Amino acid sequence: MLEARDELGGATTSVKTFPDYDARLSRYSYLVSLLPDQIVADLGINFKTLGRSVSSYTLYHRDGRDDGLLVSTEWDESTADGFGRLTGSDKEGIAWRGFYGEIAELARRVAPSMLQPLKSAAELKAVTGLPEVWRNLMEIPIGEVIRTRFTDDLVQGAVLTDALIGTFVSADDMQANRCFLYHLIGKGNGQWRVPQGGMGALANKVRSS
Repeated sequence: MLEARDELGGATTSVKTFPDYDARLSRYSYLVSLLPDQIVADLGINFKTLGRSVSSYTLYHRDGRDDGLLVSTEWDESTADGFGRLTGSDKEGIAWRGFYGEIAELARRVAPSMLQPLKSAAELKAVTGLPEVWRNLMEIPIGEVIRTRFTDDLVQGAVLTDALIGTFVSADDMQANRCFLYHLIGKGNGQWRVPQGGMGALANKVRSS
């Protein structure tokens, strides 16, 4: 391996962005959500990852009022209250919990296959044992599913963030489904985690292992 710079890593390097603060931030690549624990153990590396308590926060102006929909990583009272303030009922909050609960169960069942020989779609569908959830996420556009499950346009947009961020496609393009699954399947729990010290910390651990 050849490295042009004096620091290994390319897109995974971390830099001290603020001169007055001893904090190193990832230059480009910043997540290790899909890195299986088995690979970490096989490489013999030891690094710490950090999670987040807030899943998303969406500002809005509605009925002459400024507010924001905060969704916690773990459903809590503040999240439920936020849905109530936005929509005037608990209907969308219930729909959100049901929708993401189904995805969480699918992710839990699919994640172990990540380190196994690639299965066909039919084989993986049989393994999951969730035909309706599989259909919604694998066989029809995620935009169609979201419009069916949610009625509030701001809530629909918040859900679609996971499907469209970093892409240049329509919500009705099946590529959006793949982006959606990538963001939510991480190690079977859908948690987004970053390495403490930035991605460069992980690159250095791999280099020295």
